[in-house]
Amino acid sequence: MKYIGVIDCNNFFVSCERLFRPDLVGKPVIVLSSNDGCVVARSKEIKDMGIPMGVPAFQLKDMIKNVDVEVFSSHLSLYRDISRRVFSVVKDILPIVEQYSIDEAFFSIESDSLSSLQERCVLMSSQVERAVGIPVSIGVSLTKTQAKYANRLAKKAGKPVILDESWWQENVGTVQLRDIWGVGGQLLSSYREASINTTLDLYQCPKPRLDKLFGIAGLRLQAELSGQMMYPVSVVKTPQKSVTSTRSFKDTTNDMSVLKDAVAHHIRETTLELREQHLTTSKLQVLLQTSRYGDYALRGGVIEVDLLVPTDDTAVLMIEAMRLVERFFEPKVPYKKAGVVLGQLLPTEQVQQSLFPQIISDNNKLNTTIDEINNRFGRGRIQLGKHSLVSAWQSKHDNLSPCYTTRWTDVAVVHAC
Repeated sequence: MKYIGVIDCNNFFVSCERLFRPDLVGKPVIVLSSNDGCVVARSKEIKDMGIPMGVPAFQLKDMIKNVDVEVFSSHLSLYRDISRRVFSVVKDILPIVEQYSIDEAFFSIESDSLSSLQERCVLMSSQVERAVGIPVSIGVSLTKTQAKYANRLAKKAGKPVILDESWWQENVGTVQLRDIWGVGGQLLSSYREASINTTLDLYQCPKPRLDKLFGIAGLRLQAELSGQMMYPVSVVKTPQKSVTSTRSFKDTTNDMSVLKDAVAHHIRETTLELREQHLTTSKLQVLLQTSRYGDYALRGGVIEVDLLVPTDDTAVLMIEAMRLVERFFEPKVPYKKAGVVLGQLLPTEQVQQSLFPQIISDNNKLNTTIDEINNRFGRGRIQLGKHSLVSAWQSKHDNLSPCYTTRWTDVAVVHAC
């Protein structure tokens, strides 16, 4: 019989930090968001203290001192690399895997018996933890929606959980809609207003009424919870519509050179991603934003330009971005955030050249050389468009861990006794 499963890394950001700091296992750990603003990841010990996700870091200062909590700044390059390793192992085990997020993936699996399926899931969990060092939870059922609920139970059980058709028939009345994937906030309130509080209520709701109240989304949710697959596991990636890179500043700035330096960084990041995915862009947007709570809240915004020929050339986009910054910049406005969005993406092999010559020719060899050097000696070793040696625009990250897996100088050293 065919099943759909979810494999999810437990407390992923925290687990990545603990991977190279085994002394933190069993101790309270939190990971903060960009600019060290709020909590985005919590260890079990922190959850048991009742600290919610998203709480501002400044509200926890006293607790951190009194309880001896270990605090980390978000280290996305480390987390992405560990994620790649985890799902590389999973893809070696299973033929059909659809990565859903940095720490989660759906998979298809077939088995003749629940006992055999349970054994395979336990083995896969141990293989991932043994190969990478990251603990995972596995939930399996008949559809993606059901599998997500099974994964929810697996996190609490500490072992893989399989929910077959008979389980759902027996327990359908006990499953709350607030615990179902994709149902929350405003949608949950809408269901409650329609007197639909459990999956049993949704099962028994007549299709015409459900269609009238919630449309195709409501009908699909009903079908998924009934065991009818509406969203199959797919290894084919949906074409990406845009590439974005943004970052808030530690302090506000009204210095144009600082803004240009920040925007140049985002151009380098986004164009590298374009080349890695063999894409080009024909729309460039530059974001310069102010604090939402200051007197200049409405002075920030977005300015864009359409390119004559789609490109992935860092130099071409860099020049256009600097022009946009100069056009948008206001000297007395304190800016708090900058970023870049590349849109109207097109595969490199589908680019149609213009009848008119480009003012700036693509620097394919230069980009390739820079990418190879940075891949070999560390990301950012060579930086086009660098405006200053001091990155005054950088976010606050006072508790950033070393680049254990992406920088040779930060590789952990083990000494024999």
